[in-house]
Amino acid sequence: MKKILIAAGVVAALALIVFASIRSGGGGKAVNVHAEPAARRDISQTVTASGQIHPRVKVDISAHVIGRIEELFVREGDRIEVGQPFLRLEQQAFTAARDDARARLAMASTELERARVALADQQLRVERARRLGADGITARESLESAELQFTSARLQVRTAQEGVTQARALLVKAEDDLRKTTIFAPLAGRVIALNAEQGEVVVSGTMNNPASVIGTIADLSEVLAEVDVDETEIVHVRPGLSAEIRVDALPDSTYAGEVVEVGSSGYTKASQPDVQFFRVRILLAQPDDRLRPGMSARAEILVTTRAEALVVPIQAVVERRPTEAEESAGAQEEVPVVFVVSGGKAAQKPVETGISDATHVEVVSGIAAGDEVVTGSYRALKGLHDGDRVKVVRAAASKRDGGDDGSDVETDGDGEE
Repeated sequence: MKKILIAAGVVAALALIVFASIRSGGGGKAVNVHAEPAARRDISQTVTASGQIHPRVKVDISAHVIGRIEELFVREGDRIEVGQPFLRLEQQAFTAARDDARARLAMASTELERARVALADQQLRVERARRLGADGITARESLESAELQFTSARLQVRTAQEGVTQARALLVKAEDDLRKTTIFAPLAGRVIALNAEQGEVVVSGTMNNPASVIGTIADLSEVLAEVDVDETEIVHVRPGLSAEIRVDALPDSTYAGEVVEVGSSGYTKASQPDVQFFRVRILLAQPDDRLRPGMSARAEILVTTRAEALVVPIQAVVERRPTEAEESAGAQEEVPVVFVVSGGKAAQKPVETGISDATHVEVVSGIAAGDEVVTGSYRALKGLHDGDRVKVVRAAASKRDGGDDGSDVETDGDGEE
C-alpha cells in the first residue's frame, strides 16, 4: 500500500511538471526565426523612376519656303552660335521672282505718275470750261463732259495707286522669300539631329501638312531627366524635391538634380497598359558634355528624411488580426505588427509605421530601440502567432551576401552565436 501511494505521488508530480511546461510554452517545438534589434538611424523615403535625358530647350529647324538644299553649313554634333548659317537653299528662282516684282513695281509707279498727269490736265480743262461757260462762250454740255473726264482721271489715279501698293507687297514677299532661303540658328547649342542632305528638296508647312524638320539644335547647358513615375507614387512628388540621377551609359557618375515639373495628365505604356504614369522633369545641376539626348537614366527622388528614426527591416512588419485582448478593446481590422522575441517566445506588437526605404521601415510607436524583432524567414513569419515558441538563428553566409539557400545557423535565445 505504501508503494502504491509513493508511485501515485510521483505520477502526480510528473503531471504537474508537464502541465507547467505546457503552460509556459514548452509543449510545442520552437520555430527557427531570424531576428535583429530595432535600431535608430537616418532613413529617407525615395521614389525611383526611369526615363531619358533630354535638353531643356531644343528647336526644330524647318524651311519656310519650298526649295532644294544647296549647301549645309553644319554636321550633326557641331556646336553652333546664334545667327550662324545653318543651310542655304537654291536661290535662282527666288532671285528671279524678286527681280520680276521690282520690275512690276516700277511699271506700276510709272502708271501712277501717268494717271496723276492726266488728272492734272483734266482739272485744268474743267476750270477752263467753267470760265468760258460763265462768259457764255461755251455750252453747258462742254462743262459736263470736262467734269466727267476729270472724275474718270481721278479713278485712274486711285487704280494706279492700288497697283503700286500691290506691286510693293509682292516685292516685299519676294525679298522675304529670298531671305528665307538661308536659315540661321535661332539659338546657341549643339546640332543633335540632321535629317536632310545636300540636294534634297524640303517643303514648308501648311495648316494640314507639317513642314520638313531639317535638323534640331539643343541647348545642352541645361539638361533634364524626364522620368515616368507610377501613379501610386506620384502623390509624393512635388517641384523642389532633390534627386540623384544615374545614366546607364555612365555607370561611374551620378548627377544631382531638382524636380522642376510634375505632369498632371496620366498616360500608359504598351508594356504596362493597366498602370498610369506621370511625366516628371528633373533639372540636372551640373551636366557635362558626355550626356547625350536620349540616354537612358534612372532617378531617385528624395521625398523626405527622418534623422535618428527607429527602424526595423521592412520584412519584419506584417499584417495580422488583433489579439483577443485587442479585439475586446474594439480593434477589428488587420493591423501592422512586428513580433518581438522575449523569453523564447514571439510577442505580437501592433505598430504605427512611418516612411520607408528599400530595406527598412520607420516605426513610430509600438516597440522600443533594442527590441529583438523577428525578420524571417518568410515561411516562419507567415505562420507565426502571438506566444509561439521561437529559437533565434542567423542566416548563413549566402543570406548575408544577398541570397537565401534556406540554411540557418543556430544561436542562443538572445540572438548571439
